Amino acid sequence: MSDLILQERAKEYGARNGIEIDLDRRIGFGSDGEVWETNRNTAVKALGKKLNYTTERICYTRLKAAGVSEISGFSVPVLFGFDDELQVIEIEIVTPPFILDFGKVWLDNPPDYSPEAMEDSLREIEERFGENFPKVRSLLAALKFHGIYYMDAKPGNIAFAE
Repeated sequence: MSDLILQERAKEYGARNGIEIDLDRRIGFGSDGEVWETNRNTAVKALGKKLNYTTERICYTRLKAAGVSEISGFSVPVLFGFDDELQVIEIEIVTPPFILDFGKVWLDNPPDYSPEAMEDSLREIEERFGENFPKVRSLLAALKFHGIYYMDAKPGNIAFAE
């Protein structure tokens, strides 16, 4: 999906909700969408794919309903709003340590990976995070308690305090 379409969706979300979105202040982007800062110190994320949007919205809604704004020492952005038509979510801006980006999780059931593939996935995560892997593993286990199987564990999505 083009950047312009995502920007238009974000602008429309802002218009519908009476907030300003600074499209010159993009604070995140990836294969799923783009993220901008708003004038009320929140972030607006426009997602390109319906499945990723729906999954991410469900995760943030589920965590908010459970009162979760922190899990295993990592901040989780609180959901402020969303628009299913525009595929836009509005979340709190957080600082490290944090976990973000729930568009590629599996909900309620683990992925249908073979035991070998699951081991390979965990090994890749361990290589990415090195000495911080035990903290990441604890975080992933805590998310499972909420029915969230987080499979996109990488720096940028999971950040540590410096």
